[in-house]
Amino acid sequence: MATNTNLAYDLERFEQPSGTAANPSPNLTVKRQEKTVHPAKIVVFAVLALTMGFIFLYSQVVLTELNGAINEAEQQLNVLEAENVRMQTDLEGKMSLKEIEEKAVGEYGMVKPDGSQVTYVQLERENRVEAAEKDLNFFERIVEYVQDLFDGTAAGGN
Repeated sequence: MATNTNLAYDLERFEQPSGTAANPSPNLTVKRQEKTVHPAKIVVFAVLALTMGFIFLYSQVVLTELNGAINEAEQQLNVLEAENVRMQTDLEGKMSLKEIEEKAVGEYGMVKPDGSQVTYVQLERENRVEAAEKDLNFFERIVEYVQDLFDGTAAGGN
């Protein structure tokens, strides 16, 4: 056998050792074991599969019930919104000026004023509010006197 220095082409790995034959000896028999699954594993797997199936079915039942509750709540919301619109319309109708006038005339016996009930008042001059002079206490009079002294000296000095 030739030895090759290049490791990329090392073909010796694939050669069989020279002392062994290609066929195994006839007195050696290879026993292949068939894989057997223990019955307990089958039972455990079946129980897990059934459990997962029941869990899936239960979740679907819960989703169906919740969707039914949501639909029922939406229907109730629609009914309440329609009632709200109706009540708002009634309120606007009762708050109109025509309704108020009819109620005032019908229930309270009020009437519109006629020309004889109207009186016009003429004012000769403008209205204005005049404030009364306020009474000064002792200390305020002293402060005002001192201010007048300073104002008088400042005006006289110019």
